[in-house]
Amino acid sequence: MDIINFLIIIGLIHCVLFFFNTIFRTCSHYPYIYFLENTGLEIKLFCIKWYTTTFNRTIVRWTIDKSKFWTMWFNIGAIISIFLLPIASFMIIRMTIMILSSTQSKEQVGNEWTLEPMIPGVNVPFSDIKYHIITIVISTIVHELGHALAASREDVQLYGVGFLFYIVPAAYVSISLEQLKSLPIQNQLRILCAGIWHNIVLSIIAALIFFSSTWLWSPLFHTNSGVYVKSINHNSPLLGPTGLSSHDIIYQVNDCDVENNEDWYRCMLQAIKQPTPGYCVTQTLIAKYDESIPSWTMVNGAVNCCSSDSISEGSLCFDYIESGTQSDPLQLPLHSCLAAREIIEQSNGLCQTSSHCSVPGTHCMKPSFDNATKIVKLMRKDKDDVLFVGHPSEIYRTIEITDWVPKYTFIGTSMPESLELLCKYIIILSSGLGVINIVPCFSFDGQRILDLLIHSLFRRTIKSKSTRQAIALTITSVGSLLVAVNLLYTVMNT
Repeated sequence: MDIINFLIIIGLIHCVLFFFNTIFRTCSHYPYIYFLENTGLEIKLFCIKWYTTTFNRTIVRWTIDKSKFWTMWFNIGAIISIFLLPIASFMIIRMTIMILSSTQSKEQVGNEWTLEPMIPGVNVPFSDIKYHIITIVISTIVHELGHALAASREDVQLYGVGFLFYIVPAAYVSISLEQLKSLPIQNQLRILCAGIWHNIVLSIIAALIFFSSTWLWSPLFHTNSGVYVKSINHNSPLLGPTGLSSHDIIYQVNDCDVENNEDWYRCMLQAIKQPTPGYCVTQTLIAKYDESIPSWTMVNGAVNCCSSDSISEGSLCFDYIESGTQSDPLQLPLHSCLAAREIIEQSNGLCQTSSHCSVPGTHCMKPSFDNATKIVKLMRKDKDDVLFVGHPSEIYRTIEITDWVPKYTFIGTSMPESLELLCKYIIILSSGLGVINIVPCFSFDGQRILDLLIHSLFRRTIKSKSTRQAIALTITSVGSLLVAVNLLYTVMNT
């Protein structure tokens, strides 16, 4: 399923629910309305709303139990949020200037900061949509819980909490705005900044869990000890009796050590970019396995000196790479058909010319391939090495690996991977939600915070309330325009 199909399914669900909602309201008026009122459901076109007062007493009890703690907690949140307001505003202005500047190329803008919504199937994998939805639910719950707790602490009436479902569910809270506006300025700021503060705290907690995950999972998993093969595609050329299998642990690619996922990527890139290596072998070993036939040059430029039977048994044609500065006492044929596995496993190192072979009596024998074909040696723990002949990208593309190596065979790798990925999403989305919410923009917390700050800070210098409101409205309008420009630019260039 891709993002288009997902949106179509969500749209169909909304339409079906709206249709039946209209029918039931018409045909079974009172029982259906009674059901909706008791469950707190409200169905509109492309919007489902759920509302409850069940948690009101619990939230009030939390704030009463530790009153001094919550006062200090929300004071810290207000200070940090107000500190972030000019920083977030500067960031959005800077990003907009970079976008609108005629001197910046598209690539240059792309390398700088941009306001980029995370859309599954567009700029993040659609397979991660479950983490995306869970993160949005958690982030909005924590955000709205902050407002609810702060409002309860300031004796502002809490009507209830609920969820709005458009494409993904998002939490909301309903409080008395009249009571909110009647509070002193510092009390109002504690309530308005609480959601932003809680999003920042949530991202910090997720970051702590993420960076301590190695320690948390250490009783069950090894890390930095190779990569663990989770699965192999059914069409992978690595499958076979002597190939890779699930649960293998790879610790080396050719002569490149692999400890984690980053090393794996680096070693694969090195295998692609570097020329095919030769192998330092003795003349005795060459004579033992040589099954050469008259050689010829193929269309791709490679030389073939092996029969079809030899090739089917794992032999390859090797070129003798003679050093230009070293006179070899033993003359070898230019091309030899040799058993690939025996030559590679019994070699005395890699080489590009015979001068690179430090062991006396060894010669550099290099497989005769075109530029794209390579021999890649995958070294596994407690198993024989795997030899792959082809383009190294096939390895990277057809197997799925992880850093988490289970200590016990019955343990899967999904738990630490899922927690790690969820933490990444929470860090990005929750902190992003907190920062963007402080920007003066219509329907954002920043709109009310800015309006409150302007009325409090400029009350003496600007006597007219309407003038202060006009200033706040102007700044909010500009902030809304800047956010819209950034979002439009991101959508058009995704």
